[in-house]
Amino acid sequence: MKLLVLAFVAGALPLASLAQTGTGYEISGQIKGLAEGTRLYLIDGGRRVRIDSATVQQGQFALRGRVAEPVHTYLYAGRGPASVKLADILLDNQRVQVSGAQPVYDDVTVSGSDIDRQWKEWFRDDTRLAQRRADLGQRAAARLAQPDTTGAGALRHERAQVQRERITLLKGYVRRYHDTAVGAALPTLCTLGASLSGADYQEMYQSLTPRWQQSTLGREVLTQAAKRGARK
Repeated sequence: MKLLVLAFVAGALPLASLAQTGTGYEISGQIKGLAEGTRLYLIDGGRRVRIDSATVQQGQFALRGRVAEPVHTYLYAGRGPASVKLADILLDNQRVQVSGAQPVYDDVTVSGSDIDRQWKEWFRDDTRLAQRRADLGQRAAARLAQPDTTGAGALRHERAQVQRERITLLKGYVRRYHDTAVGAALPTLCTLGASLSGADYQEMYQSLTPRWQQSTLGREVLTQAAKRGARK
């Protein structure tokens, strides 16, 4: 999957207020094909550090803990070169179920978390546009090889328009979920970083509520706005 420095608003909510109010997270499930004793690791996707781990016992596993605020995580089976990525999870202090017919990323399902469901809803919509853009690129290359520069140019123009549609879609989801972890996470979880300007990041940052502007996720959006703005 893959993102103007402003003073924070005086008197806004402290970061501690973003701590989740539940008792903690619980990730439990069963993925067929995982050998008994397989070690599972929950990784913080931003910091690339381990949050938790568990062992498959009688075909099942469970990870329990607590996060200060929602975080994008990866669930892996094993370590090192032989490790297998099983799932992306936008994790908060809720109960999450993981299931799969085999230990393959596309066959593993995560359920039970609203914020995880919401960001994956955007991902499905964005993937459709990304696939269309890739197809247009292949068709443009084929036209250019004929050679048909006029036809290739028209397809490249359409491809650029699809990329703009992806950016519009992303901003729409950020506005829709402006008071949740999803709105704060999407600008940096997306794979549009190279196509986003400082103004794009700034617009999405301003869409967030003050609470989420001051979260770790929201501050990263502001950081990206500053970096992109400095490249002008």
